[in-house]
Amino acid sequence: MEEQINAYLTFQTGDNTFAVSVNNVVEILEYQEPKTRQSTLPYLKGLIDHRDGVVPLIDSGLKFGLNPIEVNEQTCTIVLAVNPNKSDEFHVAVMVDYVSDIIEVSEENKRSIVSSYKPGYVAFATSTADEKMVLALDVDKIFTDTDVICMLSMRDNK
Repeated sequence: MEEQINAYLTFQTGDNTFAVSVNNVVEILEYQEPKTRQSTLPYLKGLIDHRDGVVPLIDSGLKFGLNPIEVNEQTCTIVLAVNPNKSDEFHVAVMVDYVSDIIEVSEENKRSIVSSYKPGYVAFATSTADEKMVLALDVDKIFTDTDVICMLSMRDNK
């Protein structure tokens, strides 16, 4: 059984700080312009080269209902391993304003979000040492089955 690490990579999208478990992080890359492809998903920007293949590139601002990412010298891409059905893992690249830090989050520092705002992919909220609120994402719940089918279809028909 794979050991779960309680460490999270934090990143900035607009004025919001998000985090993903380091267990899901494959690699952090400099931003690269995607090869554009037609998509019904407004946040799907195209495909980027990654190792021996291509992966879909997601604009985290658009995906999370914020302003689109404005590309600058700090913009980077986090390649994530996603396994929504616990059977077939695939990789997706998420463009963010910048990567912040790696934080350890103990169980007692995980705060549930009890409101109608909470999208299903927000696992919990926590705070950084400087009291900045962080929304921790459940990577396996960010995309719907329809989203995954669209991304895989785009990738496979490159």
